Amino acid sequence: MGFARRRPGGVLSAAISAAISAAILAAAALAARPAAASPIDDPFVGGFSFSSPTSGDLGAIYWNPAALGLMRGFQVMVAGTARAASITVNRPAGGNLIGGSLPGGSATARDFRQPFQWPPGPGSYVALGFGSDRFTLAFATYMPYLQQIRFPLSPAGDEPTRYQMLGLDLRNLALVPALAIRFGNDLRIGLAPGFMFSTGTIDFAEDTALDGGSAGLHADCNGLPCGAENPASAARVHVDSGQGLGGARFSVTLGGGVYWRRRNLEFGLSYQSRPLGSAVTGVEVAGSQSSVTLPPRLGGGPVTCAGGQSTRCVFADASYRLPDLVIAGVTWHARPGLELALIARWLWLHLQDRIDIRLVSPALDATGVPAHIVLHRGFRDVVDLRGRVSYWWHEWVRVGAELRLETSAVDSADVDAGAVDGLKLEPVLLAGVRLGRRLWLTAGYGLTIMPAVTASQSVFQPTAAQECADANGDLTQPACQKRADGTARPTAAGTYTAFWQDFGLTLNMKF
Repeated sequence: MGFARRRPGGVLSAAISAAISAAILAAAALAARPAAASPIDDPFVGGFSFSSPTSGDLGAIYWNPAALGLMRGFQVMVAGTARAASITVNRPAGGNLIGGSLPGGSATARDFRQPFQWPPGPGSYVALGFGSDRFTLAFATYMPYLQQIRFPLSPAGDEPTRYQMLGLDLRNLALVPALAIRFGNDLRIGLAPGFMFSTGTIDFAEDTALDGGSAGLHADCNGLPCGAENPASAARVHVDSGQGLGGARFSVTLGGGVYWRRRNLEFGLSYQSRPLGSAVTGVEVAGSQSSVTLPPRLGGGPVTCAGGQSTRCVFADASYRLPDLVIAGVTWHARPGLELALIARWLWLHLQDRIDIRLVSPALDATGVPAHIVLHRGFRDVVDLRGRVSYWWHEWVRVGAELRLETSAVDSADVDAGAVDGLKLEPVLLAGVRLGRRLWLTAGYGLTIMPAVTASQSVFQPTAAQECADANGDLTQPACQKRADGTARPTAAGTYTAFWQDFGLTLNMKF
């Protein structure tokens, strides 16, 4: 059933839709600059695999639920992707901004993400389903939207990334049931509503000297000028919901798709909505385990409530938006065993322009730390284009190569330590092996190539924070509008490079 099962010498029986996916990629020795991928989005849901909007495997729950209608019998799919990432920020010294020259410096965040976590963590995909002649029912759990980055801390408190981001771990776990219905021989319709659970941690510094306006700039800072980016004025904010389901906030998504076949061509189109039904616009991180550490000029140490209580003295609530997603694909079966596929994803990331943080504590008023802080994101829509060729060899091995091109989610002026992105090119190699009558294993490796990004004219303006404080927060003033947008913060000017490579294994079983 379906062209995806054709091999040299004939058409592959529908019984072997149990093809298993993952990926092995040859890291090209292009001495190009290091790479990164779009913030918040996982481009390889389902692992490095042969899944697409026209493939009849369980990866279709994400790519196009209508294609599940090609599936027959009971199947199980388990995929895991590990990711090694390195992001480096180099900030030049100089520039006269409030209280003296900007300090320079560099910092590198090295993170390794692995899927063996509970709840099912980043990079994991677990699905099962049953398909008959008319209907297919399936269920999957995966994490389509996440972002993890952690920069090293300095004992002196002078990290060059501290006012934009020190650490970020945003996770959105999706539980998705799916239904596909067959109409005639060539048309299938699919539905996939989702249930999303959002958790997160966010760590950054807040410049209390800027928040105090002109008066705050002249306060005592341990004998040092209280200008922008002075560690003596930097409070540390830690927003933490915990990563267990007990601390998660709940929302729902809606999804659906259509699959159509015409001779040796297959077409697929799907849509997934942004999260709906939460108490805020977007998703929420309920930071019941949050804390605020005072700046050195105020004595340092955590904010404490009556009786010296520091745990659960501060509650933080953070909210941000996630994108709508449109996926389209076409597969051409050039001859038995040879497939050519084109895939496009359109992410409406322009919806995520900020992370909105509210701090609540009876002891916060006297600290100089504002109760409302906005972290600028400034994302824009992303287009992800892929071309893939795959080939069956003797019905026991399937090999493929893919090239992925993705536009940048942020303009160079909006780049900061929490949102490093640019135009990206990613070559991928795929290989699957049939291990038995009902078992397939696929492995893969991928490397993203992205030029270094230089933010020479950063959108962040620290002088706006001072001017807004002097204007008592009047939102009719341009400086306060910048504060509301999250751009009234110390500058993020500098050069950003990143290196990101993925390794994946996928197991697909049919019973």
